[in-house]
Amino acid sequence: MLRTRLLTAALLAPIVVVVAWLGEPWLSLLVGLVVFLALVEVIGLLDAAGFEPPQVVMLAAGIAVAGAAIIAANQGFVGALLSSLLAATAIPGLPLVAFVAAALVLGIASFTRPDPRAGFLTWATSSFGVAYVSLLTPFIVLVAHLGPSDGGPGTAVGVIGMRAGSAWVLMLLLVVWGYDTGAYAAGRWFGKRQLIPHISPSKTVEGVAGGIVAATLAAGIGAWLAGIPLWHALLIGPIVGLAAQAGDLAESLLKRAAGRKESGYLIPGHGGMLDRLDSFLFAAPVLAGYALLVVGAAT
Repeated sequence: MLRTRLLTAALLAPIVVVVAWLGEPWLSLLVGLVVFLALVEVIGLLDAAGFEPPQVVMLAAGIAVAGAAIIAANQGFVGALLSSLLAATAIPGLPLVAFVAAALVLGIASFTRPDPRAGFLTWATSSFGVAYVSLLTPFIVLVAHLGPSDGGPGTAVGVIGMRAGSAWVLMLLLVVWGYDTGAYAAGRWFGKRQLIPHISPSKTVEGVAGGIVAATLAAGIGAWLAGIPLWHALLIGPIVGLAAQAGDLAESLLKRAAGRKESGYLIPGHGGMLDRLDSFLFAAPVLAGYALLVVGAAT
């Protein structure tokens, strides 16, 4: 199992890094594919949990919301028609408008359930599923559009002169993967005290500590690439690392409700797409918020 896990990671990780390095439009295309696959898995989990989501409607709504969020993140690079749409929805924001529309459509779809309580649960959980995947995943694209306040995502930054957007995405990858690796190693070697056993019995307090250390070291490399003062790594590592851990636990909560060990079987040794995405769902918005509010980055 571990050998398969490592082999799969060795094959897929370089592809993800190359896409992060290349930037747009490849990153948005990859994120769009990831959203589609993760939505399929979330629909399966909600169905297994007994909530009976309207599968086709929820998938279509989720794709629409994610598409709106990706378009909003790429607003400086879209055509006239999409620019007009962004301008028309500037106050609430295109992603929010799309999600409200999705929630209304999902609410109407839930009318078909004969039991009103069951219909309400279908509506609530379907709307949650769309928000969970389709609103949070595109924050990865937003991170790729970060840049210095006096420049943009294409501005050369850091010692090696990497594009700012690519540097921030690589920081996200490094911190999340660093946390995951450090938590796994520390938990396996030193883990004794369970963290939240009713959600994920294998997670330990010692694993969290090891993950924070590894995430902070990884954030140092990311800060070097992004051209920001190294002291930011002392905050980014723990904050984004703990957000990644929370994302992992949130998905475990959903899997527990569905009675599943994995979200799917798409990635050998790793489970489903959602099993690989879960940490990023929480980590990407937190890193974007830190970059915008603390570092003073711009989009």
